[in-house]
Amino acid sequence: MGMCDSARCPQATHHPCHRPVWAGQATAIDVFIQSPPVAKGEKSRLTPERDRALRVVAEIDAAQTVSIGAD
Repeated sequence: MGMCDSARCPQATHHPCHRPVWAGQATAIDVFIQSPPVAKGEKSRLTPERDRALRVVAEIDAAQTVSIGAD
């Protein structure tokens, strides 16, 4: 995945327009994690990637809440 992540790159920024991409990524990864044919080791590898996507979504949501509350 070549998606920028502020935890990995200090130049990365996340805006509300990025939320659908990150949320979609988390959903897509969940499909693989929940799929019985996917190997246990692969599921273990995918779990941190899903968690990363969910963290970014949560950060975007939190930033929106803060900016809405600031108005």
